[in-house]
Amino acid sequence: MSGYDAFEILTKEYSLKLATGNKDFEAVKEVRAEVFAPKYKMSREYLENKGYLFSNDDHQSFIFLLQHRPTGRYVGTVRNFFINSKTTVQHMPMQKDGHVEGIERLTQALPICEISRMALSNDLPSYKNLSQLQLRTYLTLGLMIATRINFFLYRYATIFAIMEPSLHRILSRQGVNFEQIGEPVDYYGMRTPFAIERNKLLNETEAFMGTITRHYLKQLCNDPKPFWDFIDNNPYLDRSDIRLDKICELFKSYGEDVDHALLLGEKEPSLHLA
Repeated sequence: MSGYDAFEILTKEYSLKLATGNKDFEAVKEVRAEVFAPKYKMSREYLENKGYLFSNDDHQSFIFLLQHRPTGRYVGTVRNFFINSKTTVQHMPMQKDGHVEGIERLTQALPICEISRMALSNDLPSYKNLSQLQLRTYLTLGLMIATRINFFLYRYATIFAIMEPSLHRILSRQGVNFEQIGEPVDYYGMRTPFAIERNKLLNETEAFMGTITRHYLKQLCNDPKPFWDFIDNNPYLDRSDIRLDKICELFKSYGEDVDHALLLGEKEPSLHLA
C-alpha cells in the first residue's frame, strides 16, 4: 500500500468532512442504518428507537463522514466521543454501555476521546484494479485519518477504542499501535478495549497518514466558518479549546512542510519566520 495511492483515494476519489449540521447528521444516520441493520440483524426502526443511529452521545462528539466524490454518496462515518470538564456524560460508551471496568486510572487527565460508531458501507463503487478488500482497507484507514485530524485540533490526553480483532489487525499493520487495557467483552460481538496517548498516535502514524492529514487541515484553514459554527453551537466546547487558528498561522508562515512538532505544539515557532 503506497502513500501516493492512499493520497489519491482519500483526497480525490473520496473526501472526509466533519458533520456540522442537521443535513450531515441525517447522512450519518443513513450510513449507520445501512451498515448496522444487516450486521446486527436489527431493523432500522429498532436501531433508531434504541439510539444506535443517533443519540445524546453524538452531541458530545466530533463525527466525520466519508464521501465518494464522483457520486456524492456518503459511504462511511466515525465518531470521536469526547469527555472534558464540561460534558454531561463523564463515562465513555465502552464503560457505560460496554461495561469495560478497571480503566479509571487512565481516564483522569482530560480531555479524552473514544473512537466509536465506525461504519463503512458494504456496497462500495469499484476503483481501478483494487479488490473490494483492498479498497475497504484504504477507506478504513481513511476513517482513522479523520480522527487523526481531530486530534490535531483538540488536545486529547488519551484516545480509547473498543475494537473487533479484524479492525485492530488493519490498524496495527499501518503503525497505529494501540495498547490493550482490558479483557475482551461481549459488546455487539467480542471486542477488546485499547488506548493510546495522543502524541504517540500522531507521531507514529505521521509517515503514512501525515500528508493526508495536512491536506484536510489546510482545507479547514481555507474555509473555517462551518467548523467554527459547529464549535460555537456545541455546549461543551469553546474556541479557546481548539488549535485551528494556530495551525493555520503555521501553514501561512512555514508553508506545506511546516514541522510536524510545530503542528503538534511540541515546540515553539522560530522568531525568524519565512
